[in-house]
Amino acid sequence: MTATTPEAASSGRRLFVSYARPDSEAVQNLVEVLRALHHVPWVDRELESEGGKPWWDRILAEIEACDGIVVVLSPQLFDSVPAEREREYADALGKPPLPVMVEVVTPDILPSELSSRQFVDFTRGGPLAGAMLASAVAGLPAAPPLPDPMPKRPDVPSSYLGDLRKRVRAPALSLEEQIHLITELRLRLDLERERQAVVTLLRELQQRRDLCHATWQLLDPLLKDVRGESSEATPPGDERPAEAGPVSGSATPRGPDQGPTWQGRTPPPGWYPDPSRRHQLRWFWNGSWTRQASDHGKVVDDPNF
Repeated sequence: MTATTPEAASSGRRLFVSYARPDSEAVQNLVEVLRALHHVPWVDRELESEGGKPWWDRILAEIEACDGIVVVLSPQLFDSVPAEREREYADALGKPPLPVMVEVVTPDILPSELSSRQFVDFTRGGPLAGAMLASAVAGLPAAPPLPDPMPKRPDVPSSYLGDLRKRVRAPALSLEEQIHLITELRLRLDLERERQAVVTLLRELQQRRDLCHATWQLLDPLLKDVRGESSEATPPGDERPAEAGPVSGSATPRGPDQGPTWQGRTPPPGWYPDPSRRHQLRWFWNGSWTRQASDHGKVVDDPNF
């Protein structure tokens, strides 16, 4: 039994695309190029239209049927448990891998099955990258027949959101990590079965004490859209998040031992003008000011506050 189907034989190679969620935009570009080269790429976004079908079984079936696995390389790939299990299962079946780099990674961190292989640099796209991709796919060895007996299928990951939940609750998150999390969670909002869990994680992220105000600016309209509320743009030059900061004219910064007044009540947690004036913004949490301050998007610790 071979992995090539009549559809793939007439149209090109049938390729399973393994990637991390933050790379979805780059993956879409890659998939379009592969289709233009008359190959048949498969990505798990196609599961979204299949309702109650067991999504993990379908993923494994696609790996079993493919002629090769395109591994989309980026720093985020190695944080993805599902992608790791996809690669391991493809390797157990002898599926030839094709590493395609969409974001620069250090070769030293690549798993052993990829580190010795030539990869396609797709970081800039363009005609040269397309030509390199065409040559690399053409040079893939034929997939061997499926082994008999088949290796044990890997267990289904507890959830694609399991890893995200751990990262949202990490002791500390950099600005880059916060933005990556928002990007990954936003991609899952369209999946009805995960929507409520995603909203919960977004709200948890919004309540973090180390949340950067640049991150808040991304979260605010996203959560307002989920609630069906309008989201007014932040005025140019004013970096305060609309929901985290006081509404213009309705909040007044007070002394360091007092919180700002906000529509006659204690404001929600968020970034507000620093009452000590040593920094642009200061994080207000649980009815009091904290040591976390922010200047031009960079969060700093201010122990002398």
